[in-house]
Amino acid sequence: MNRTALPAADLTTTAPLFQTLKRFVRSVVAQAAAGLSRQAINRRVLSQLDGMSDRELKDIGLIRQDVADAAQLSPEQDASCLLIARRDERRGSRWRGC
Repeated sequence: MNRTALPAADLTTTAPLFQTLKRFVRSVVAQAAAGLSRQAINRRVLSQLDGMSDRELKDIGLIRQDVADAAQLSPEQDASCLLIARRDERRGSRWRGC
């Protein structure tokens, strides 16, 4: 097998490509880690909310169905966004008739 070495000029032109690839891989890994972290936080929050009484949930502007709906979301979706939106809907409708 005949192996030929690349000229030095070709090695220097591949360096920017290598750096770009390295940044891309780091970005993908960081996004994956952030996603896993978000999923773990969502599971923990939903577990805590599920353990609350109906009165405690009402105090923070939620109902039991909100927690059940958030638990049914896919792992890619953020449960906290749904819960905040539901709470804000109720707050808005409560003050509209005044």
